[in-house]
Amino acid sequence: MAVEGDLSAIILCGGRGERLRPYTDSVPKALVPLNGRPLLDHVLRYLRLSGVGRFVLCVGHLADQIERFVAGSAEFRDATTCVNSGDASMTDRLLDASPHVGARALVCYGDTLANVEIGALLNFHRACGGLATLTVYPLHSPFGIVAADAAGRVTAFAEKPRLPYWINIGYLLCEREAFAAMRRGADMDEFLSALARVGRLYAYRHSGKHLTVNTEKERALAEEQIVEFLTVMDA
Repeated sequence: MAVEGDLSAIILCGGRGERLRPYTDSVPKALVPLNGRPLLDHVLRYLRLSGVGRFVLCVGHLADQIERFVAGSAEFRDATTCVNSGDASMTDRLLDASPHVGARALVCYGDTLANVEIGALLNFHRACGGLATLTVYPLHSPFGIVAADAAGRVTAFAEKPRLPYWINIGYLLCEREAFAAMRRGADMDEFLSALARVGRLYAYRHSGKHLTVNTEKERALAEEQIVEFLTVMDA
């Protein structure tokens, strides 16, 4: 479901990506390759196909490489602004980016790709009437689970099951008024908790694909699974 009208996306891609070293010693995490293209390229292309019209990249670590990537992209350079906040908190980056967006913005992580239906997210957000809507995803155990009765007799096995919890995967849809609730130097948990305390934060449940690139193991897995995204984007 595509977005109706113009929507800006703020993409957080200024971190150091310590867990993805040695890649990130010389390449920003957002430019780590997946299936021959930088991760950021996949993120931008998916958002563009979903109807997002403008992009603001929050850069920092190895910012010049991301700026060169944008300048060399005929597809995205005219629709993209890079904002370099240096070594800053996430809320500082968002506050620095906020003057470049309109009435609302979609905040995404530069190391995450999910096939979130942006139009459905926007409709849910509007219906709730909150200041922000966070996209959440089911938590899957990284381990197999063993069930046993009171006597210790094993009754069942479940291989890496879905757990009854939801995790934050970004794709945070914010009204401009939400940025006023941010405090410089704070972290995102503090910002989101403040919105939740006053009942202005909602959760949109996503159960489709979700790829993250925080470690080499995740990068290798994402490279295998990115083919499903490419099938949609290249159709």
